[in-house]
Amino acid sequence: MTLPFTLPFTLGEDTPVGGVDLAAQCEAIWEATNRHEKERNRLRDEGELIRLWDGEWGLQHAIWDEYEHSFTWLSNDTGPGHLEVAFDTPAGYWLYDMWGRMERGEKRNVHITVDYCGARWGGRLDGCQVETRDDGDKVVVADFNHDYEDVKWVTVWSNPFLPAFFQAPRVFLLPGPVTWVLKMALHLQLFRFHNPLITIPDDPLDFSSYFDFLDQSTWDIVVKPTTFLEAAESGVVWGIVFSRWRNWHDMAHSMLEDAELSVDCRRYLNGDPAPWEGANLRHGTLVIDIIDKSGVHIGSSNGGSIFDGLFRTAAEFTDDFLDSTDNLILDTNAPKDYFLPGLRLTNKEWPYAVYQEGPGSGIQSSAFVNSPAKGDTVAVGGHSMPGVNEAISASIQAAGDILGSIFQIGSLGGTIDTLLKPLYEDTVLAWISVKSIERAQNSGWSRYHEYFQDGANKAYTIASLMVLRAGFWATKTTLSAQLKVIDGSPFLIGDRGLGHWWVDDRLGFALEDDKSGRIWMDRCRKLELKRGEDGLEWLPTIGDPRMLEDPAQRAWGRIEDLVAGLKELGAW
Repeated sequence: MTLPFTLPFTLGEDTPVGGVDLAAQCEAIWEATNRHEKERNRLRDEGELIRLWDGEWGLQHAIWDEYEHSFTWLSNDTGPGHLEVAFDTPAGYWLYDMWGRMERGEKRNVHITVDYCGARWGGRLDGCQVETRDDGDKVVVADFNHDYEDVKWVTVWSNPFLPAFFQAPRVFLLPGPVTWVLKMALHLQLFRFHNPLITIPDDPLDFSSYFDFLDQSTWDIVVKPTTFLEAAESGVVWGIVFSRWRNWHDMAHSMLEDAELSVDCRRYLNGDPAPWEGANLRHGTLVIDIIDKSGVHIGSSNGGSIFDGLFRTAAEFTDDFLDSTDNLILDTNAPKDYFLPGLRLTNKEWPYAVYQEGPGSGIQSSAFVNSPAKGDTVAVGGHSMPGVNEAISASIQAAGDILGSIFQIGSLGGTIDTLLKPLYEDTVLAWISVKSIERAQNSGWSRYHEYFQDGANKAYTIASLMVLRAGFWATKTTLSAQLKVIDGSPFLIGDRGLGHWWVDDRLGFALEDDKSGRIWMDRCRKLELKRGEDGLEWLPTIGDPRMLEDPAQRAWGRIEDLVAGLKELGAW
C-alpha cells in the first residue's frame, strides 16, 4: 500500500509482524513527537523582538525592558500598538526627544517592528506622552498605528497620469478580479507619487530623482505583482473599482469584505526573503499584497459539530447576484499537506483548528455574540440615474419652445423648465429597493423590514448595485467570539509556516454547554499580542469584531462612513 504522506522514520530490517518492526515504529514516532514538541517550545520561548527605527529606517534601539506592550492585527484595518518604557532609558528618551532626532538627521517619524513566531507587526508612531505616576516612575507611553494605515493616506485619482487641475475621465473605472483591480488601483497611485511630471520630488534640486521614478527600489510602498490571469484563475469574485478621488481604504473596504479577501502589509527588512522573485527593494519598504485565506467561494468549512465533524460549503450568489447562500460540498478528501510531519499551516479549503471550551482546553476566557440578520429589504439611491433628469429637462424645453412658437411669444422652454425642475428632478429612477426572499422566509412574520445603505448617490448605476451588495453584507447574520488562549494548547499561533494558524485563517469555536455540539466557524479577524503582568498572551477574535465593540466605538465607525459619504456626494 502506498501512503499519501512521508513517514518521519525508516522501517527497520527486522520486520517479524506483517513486514513491520512495530517496536521500532513506535519508538520512531515517539522520538519524532518529542522533536516537534521541543521545536514548538523553542519558538514560544524565543520571545518577541521589538525594534525601533528612525524615519529613514535606521535601527536605533532594541527593546528588552519595557513595562508592558500590546500589538493588534486587524483584518483589513489599522490595528493599534502600545508600548511603555521608562523615561530614563535610552529608548524612552529617544522616543520623547523629537527635536533631537531632527537635529541628528534621524527625521521626525519613528517606526517599530515586532517579530514573534514568524509574524511581524510594523507601524509608525502616532503619539508619545510622558507620565509621572503615583509611585514616582516617569514612563514614556507610545502609541503606534499599524502599517495598514499607509493605504488610508492614498487617494485614488480619477486619472493618475494627469495633473490635478485636469482630470479626465471623470471617474476611475476598472473591472476584473477583485485582487487584480484593487492592486492595480493602488499601484497606479503609488506610481503617481513618484512621477515627476505630477508630483514634485522630495528634493527638487536633485535632478537625478526626476529620472528614477520607474525604479521601485526608491519607493517606500510597493504592491506585490499579480497578473490578470493569475487573479482570474484563483477563483476570487470579480468586481469593478470606481473612484473619484476616494481614499483607497474607503473604496476597497466593501469589496474586500464582500469577497472575503485580506490585505497583507509587511515591512521588508535586510535579510528577509525577497517578497517575489526579482524584487529589488530598499530596506524598510512596505510590501502590500491581497490574498484569499477564506476560500469561501471555492469551498471551505463553515460550521459543523463536535459529533459529526466539520462540513464544507461554497458561497454562491443568489439569482439576483445581491445576496449569497452556502451550498454543501460532498468532497471529503483532506489535503495531503496535513499528513506531513512538522508542517504547520491552515489550508483555506480545509481549516481544522477548533477551540473547544472545557477541562484541559487552551481557552482561558471567552465571549460569544450571535447577531441574526436584520431587515429583508435594502434600499439605495437618492438621485436619478444618469440621463433621466436631462431627458425630462430637454423634453420640457422642447415642448415650451414649440408652444412659444405657436403663440408667437418667443421661446418658453427655459422658463417652464426652471419652474418645473424642483418638481420633477430626482423623481424618476432615483431609488432602488430589493427584497431578499430567503431572509423574509427565515426571519419570521415579525421582523425588521428595510435598511437604507448610504454610498450610492445615483440609482441604477454600477455603483448602486455594488452598494446594494454592501447593504446585504452589513445586515447579514454575524457571529463573533473573543478568546483568551494559551499558545500551543493545542495550536501554535504564528505566521510564515511557523504556526498552525494566523490572522484571517478560518477557526472554529465550540461552547462547553452547547448540547448540540455546534462548531462556529469564521475567520480570525483580530489578533492581539499582549505582554503584561501575566506574561505573554494571545487574544484572538473569531468573526466580526464590531459585534464586541462598545456602542461608542460602533457609533464612531458610522461617523467615519458618513464623512466618507459626504466626500463622495455628487460623484455618481
